[in-house]
Amino acid sequence: MSETSTPNAAAAARALLAVRRGGPRLRALPAPLAPKTLAEAYAIQYALLRELNSSIAGWKASLFDAENGICAPLPANAVRDAPAYLVPARLPTQQNTRFGIEAEVAFRLGNDLPPLRAGARYDRETVSAALVSAHAVIEVVVSRYVDADVVTQLERVADNFMNELLIVGPSCTSWRSLALAQLPLELRIDGKPVFQARGGHPLNDPLRPVVWLANHLSEFGQGLRAGEIVTTGSWNGVHHVTLEQSVSAWFDGLGTSIVRF
Repeated sequence: MSETSTPNAAAAARALLAVRRGGPRLRALPAPLAPKTLAEAYAIQYALLRELNSSIAGWKASLFDAENGICAPLPANAVRDAPAYLVPARLPTQQNTRFGIEAEVAFRLGNDLPPLRAGARYDRETVSAALVSAHAVIEVVVSRYVDADVVTQLERVADNFMNELLIVGPSCTSWRSLALAQLPLELRIDGKPVFQARGGHPLNDPLRPVVWLANHLSEFGQGLRAGEIVTTGSWNGVHHVTLEQSVSAWFDGLGTSIVRF
């Protein structure tokens, strides 16, 4: 992962940014601009941050299994405190009327986790000690492609893996006393329960993606910084809503994240 831009990365970022600003969705990135490696996909993410003139407010960590995954930086304008009341004209992606909803547990860094020397790795205890709070969050997902399922995985990564917004519920500083893997979750749309379960994290361990992310970033010479928030994976799959609907995600012990479109 490199913050150094290339002409192709910058052009790909501008193509994705045009969709965010209301242009038609892409069937795919133009072949000369499409990333061929994970490093190239990450370079497009950073080029988009530069185009947005945005700092990093947090990270999306998505694991495919216990050891492998991808990440995406969350621009500052993509992280909002709950309850969030969204104005369509001020959403990151303009002219969009359908939104994916994912209920997640997220963690906020209280201390930096800087990149380590080559070969060194962060352990679970060190990462856990750096976390100041846990949160119930709602990730809002939107693809800038016509059909995200037909583009390559790397193109989805370049598009910040479909992140649109992160709605952050209240801080829970006593999260270490909770059985995180077994927390009850209730997701409501317009006040009606649409998903209820005890537990549901994809790996049955919401802390694992944070440990993975700290080491993944370190391999690319980067680190996590105090104040950043890290998402850890959807507990409910994806539910979809449209404009003028409201959503709440309640995790017992953590609190509730609320968003209205």
